[in-house]
Amino acid sequence: QSKMGIMPNLLFKEGDAGVISRSGTLTYEIVNAMTRAGFGQSTCIGIGGDPIIGTSMVEALALFQKDRATKRIVLVGEIGGTAEEEAADFIRRRVTKPVVAYVAGRSAPPGKRMGHAGAIIQAGKGTAESKVKAFADAGVPVAQYPSEVATLLASTL
Repeated sequence: QSKMGIMPNLLFKEGDAGVISRSGTLTYEIVNAMTRAGFGQSTCIGIGGDPIIGTSMVEALALFQKDRATKRIVLVGEIGGTAEEEAADFIRRRVTKPVVAYVAGRSAPPGKRMGHAGAIIQAGKGTAESKVKAFADAGVPVAQYPSEVATLLASTL
């Protein structure tokens, strides 16, 4: 219905899956796979991966939980920070809609900056493993690869 930003139109399709992502490029890859699999998007929110952002994953989750057009939610996370762990806690307590996730950076070395200031792992916090575990503990299936997100979405039907 509307578009803001520099997203390529041909990848997106109107539908009922809300997407929250810390990575613009991964958003395109995952949304493209979703669209090809028949899953359209209600809204896609790119929150970015920097330490200071305008909207948090938790805030976006709360919006999707209230949105009647959103029937399922996709989270695209990455290493660094604690946004995904906070989102997992919120999902466990407040979200009733099905959620699936993907976490980028499973092979990233600890302590090394990867791409931008928000993607740094320190003292065991912000690792891909800690995020995957938090999602699993909240009952959120996590794709091993971006291409698996659409398959996980199919299991929410």
